[in-house]
Amino acid sequence: MILCMSVFQEYRSLPGPIWAMAAARMVNAVGSFVYPFLTLLLTDKLKFDEGAAGRILMIATVMFVPGSLIGGWLADRVGRKRLLITAQVIGALCLGLIGFMPFTPLIIWPILIQNFFFGLMMPASSAITYDLTGPENRKTAFSLLYLAMNLGFAVGPFLAGYLYESHARWLFIGDAGTTLVSLVFIILLVPETLGSASRKPHTVMERPEHGSATRLLLKRPLLLSFVALLAVPWFIYGQHSFTLPLFSKELFPETGALLYGKMMSLNAVFVVLCTVPIIGITKRFRPITNVAFNALLYALGFGMLAFFHSPGAFYLSVLIWTSGEILGATNVEVFTANHTPSSHRGRFASILPLISGSGRALSPWITGVFLLTRPTYYAWYLSLALGLSATAGFLILGFIDKRRGMRVEVQA
Repeated sequence: MILCMSVFQEYRSLPGPIWAMAAARMVNAVGSFVYPFLTLLLTDKLKFDEGAAGRILMIATVMFVPGSLIGGWLADRVGRKRLLITAQVIGALCLGLIGFMPFTPLIIWPILIQNFFFGLMMPASSAITYDLTGPENRKTAFSLLYLAMNLGFAVGPFLAGYLYESHARWLFIGDAGTTLVSLVFIILLVPETLGSASRKPHTVMERPEHGSATRLLLKRPLLLSFVALLAVPWFIYGQHSFTLPLFSKELFPETGALLYGKMMSLNAVFVVLCTVPIIGITKRFRPITNVAFNALLYALGFGMLAFFHSPGAFYLSVLIWTSGEILGATNVEVFTANHTPSSHRGRFASILPLISGSGRALSPWITGVFLLTRPTYYAWYLSLALGLSATAGFLILGFIDKRRGMRVEVQA
């Protein structure tokens, strides 16, 4: 309880614009109607087969990549706030347009365009958070944003489930509407932060520099090693949406789908209830140490399913790996922000997630190939081995980082 009160006190001390960003993310997440049901929309409403639906989802994911790269460049040149607002308005209009279109394959195009603009705004959103915080309060800020987003997600899919069968058009209209409403907090309460970083405390690695983002990233082998190694826990985390439902159905043919649904609900509830306590318990550890714990909890949470197969074991597994999810979500960006030059925050915020996120993107394909000649539960042995290896890797990087000694300099 004391730890929780301490975390809440730290939340209260965050700058007002961070609270506005949190409110915007929560409202936006409440209206996240479309993407949780996109597979069903493609197969049920538009009558695509599973293969075609999978290809469309893959293309939608690919559309995010050029959007993110362009968005990072623009965020460091034209401004974070105006890019964020412009990209979200256009994306919302694309979704809203579908609500008034006939349900034909033509609706795929505005969905793809919307995903491009979603990629465009993400580096700007991250850069604003980097700019508004320093090493002393970034962990608290990112935990607040994560908690707010998950509060919204706990409501959004529930509402979408009621709308899907008979009011599917309102999935798009509602998603567009909440996106626009969320922007009110940004427009009124969040300042333009481009150029403000030089007036804030920062680590030595945050000093503004000249040159290309690629060159500066190569000058930071520790950061590059960190994001490359981060692809491993992301690969393991990808099992929750690929191997876990397959394994549940394999073990429990009649109730496996229901069991999987309950596990996903438990994941969401646990995130909402336990983010603050977990942050309180681990806040004394350095961000990279907590990321090592993230990898270890993924290894244990998913790896235990190779040995224990009861429904209770599945639920315990969810609690363990969700604890790791919380630690990763609230510490990864803290470490990367502390090692990113303030002059290149937008570009680094676009490049680094693409490197680390490749693990999750490739997880279904690599695991599928791995399981072609092996029993499904071998995926859990693989997760255990990879997770323990990543844990050791992060601890080694943490030792190197500590030896080098991060220093914080306060600008006059």
